[in-house]
Amino acid sequence: MLNENIYCGCVTEKLLDQTIEINGWIRKIRKMGAITFLDIADRYGIVQVILKNNYHFELTRESVVNIKGKVVLRKNPNKDLATGKIEIVATNITLLSKAKVTPFVVDDNFVAFEDVLLKHRYLDLRRSVVQKKIIFRSKFIHALSNYLIEKDFIHIETPILAKPTPEGARDYLVPTRNGKNMFYALPQSPQIFKQLLMVAGFLKYFQIAKCFRDEDLRADRQPEFTQLDIEMSFIDEDKIMSIVEDLLKTTLKKTMGIALNTPFMRMKYEQAMNFYGSDKPDLRYDLKLVDLTSFFQNSDFNAIKKNIAEKQVIKGFFVNDIIITNSNFEQINKYGIDKGLPSFYFTFKNKKCLFNPLGKKIEKKNLENICQKFNFENGSLIISYGPLEEVNEALGACRIKVNDLYKIANDNNLCFVWIIDWPLFEYNKQEKTFVAAHHPFTSPAKESLATFTTDKVNAKARAYDLVLNGYEIGGGSIRITDFDIQQRMFEAINLTPKQIQAKFGYLLDAFKYGVPPHGGIALGLDRLIMLLTKSSSIKEIIAFPKNSHGIDLMLNAPSQTDPKNLDDLFVKIK
Repeated sequence: MLNENIYCGCVTEKLLDQTIEINGWIRKIRKMGAITFLDIADRYGIVQVILKNNYHFELTRESVVNIKGKVVLRKNPNKDLATGKIEIVATNITLLSKAKVTPFVVDDNFVAFEDVLLKHRYLDLRRSVVQKKIIFRSKFIHALSNYLIEKDFIHIETPILAKPTPEGARDYLVPTRNGKNMFYALPQSPQIFKQLLMVAGFLKYFQIAKCFRDEDLRADRQPEFTQLDIEMSFIDEDKIMSIVEDLLKTTLKKTMGIALNTPFMRMKYEQAMNFYGSDKPDLRYDLKLVDLTSFFQNSDFNAIKKNIAEKQVIKGFFVNDIIITNSNFEQINKYGIDKGLPSFYFTFKNKKCLFNPLGKKIEKKNLENICQKFNFENGSLIISYGPLEEVNEALGACRIKVNDLYKIANDNNLCFVWIIDWPLFEYNKQEKTFVAAHHPFTSPAKESLATFTTDKVNAKARAYDLVLNGYEIGGGSIRITDFDIQQRMFEAINLTPKQIQAKFGYLLDAFKYGVPPHGGIALGLDRLIMLLTKSSSIKEIIAFPKNSHGIDLMLNAPSQTDPKNLDDLFVKIK
């Protein structure tokens, strides 16, 4: 009896001596005398086929074929394959689609230039190592959605063609035929829509949302990205964080068998910056920043003497049992310089200084006193000096590079931490003004309600970020629901009454008709799945990503358009 719809990776000993039919791609071809061995693959796996040389067409790798044959035991089993104990002796082969020579070998171990892979992404996606990540993504998002639906959240889709909102990046604008200088904006997030859904009384909302930001790209950014968007009414910070922790704990257990310990650690923003030089600290390794200013009070180094006289700081971190080399330190120091300050390093053995690039300007006795104080025996010390904020950022960047070079962190660890007590504002040095640190709908902390417009430097927010292994994977806040506080917030970021009405009039109008206290969070799914699959870039877990310049090499997009289309849209190329 003929069994149909058997997938390649599902052919097992249970089908022994049965005649079956499979379909798939020819992954390998090996001719041996009067017979040909084929590896036939689909997304479930690979199975070996034995074919007599009596077919009348050319076989090429990646051609699509239909094969009928009998399942038999292999004389020489392949322990590396799930189907390695059996093979199929073909009685018939049909060529469904002949493939020409591919631009690279479709094989997990084959290395090709990224541009070649992205241009032919449909071929790259045939590789099992890539498919597994895309399939995991599907299962992970499905598990997230199931959890929330079981908790009575409502899945609601919000518009893609919307209105520009200030969220920290440039908008992608979409011209229309509705009139001159008329544009939609692609949403940077569904922020205002989900707040309006709370006004509408849905209480608990979620969405797997597409978002768009026109910003400089890097390994963990794409022009378009996917986030799990959540909003709830009658909620506070603790409840939101607890729900997210249980969501991740349940989903990771179901999809990866990982048992997370909850609740996650919580760390104040100020502590994160002071101890790790980053608002998204990687806590899989220590390398904590320490204040060393007191050890250099009598230094003869003019730069440090000036630093102390101006009441600036000297900070550093210890790298246990690693003697940093000159060449590696040049790479480390570059990251500090990029953040605004140079650094220096010293090496020690048995609490004795081995290397001191500043010589007599930094006395060995001072350095060895530091070792005694911090019980540091062997390894390296990296220091920087200057204004506190700049020193923290420079050393934070150096700290990350040290781990990159010396692989201190355990890649198998998942270290979640909530960063709380955020500043409400941040100072934009270029525009010399304060802007909202998250977005202008974030509620000031209770202790800052009276003073947030007059004391912006010290104003705190009811905001929280979720960090995993040095990456921000989520951020949210309790929202402003008081009409007067929202007006004050808009004024604090220098929006005029006319601008407020034009940009957010509909939100303020909605708040006049009864708005519940509410808050939410968005989790960056691309970044989270990148970390869970140990990928080096989010491009690896997106089916059709763009390159580092935001270009889709497969589609050759963005591309030029017919001038008539521009005329219809009232657009002129400058």
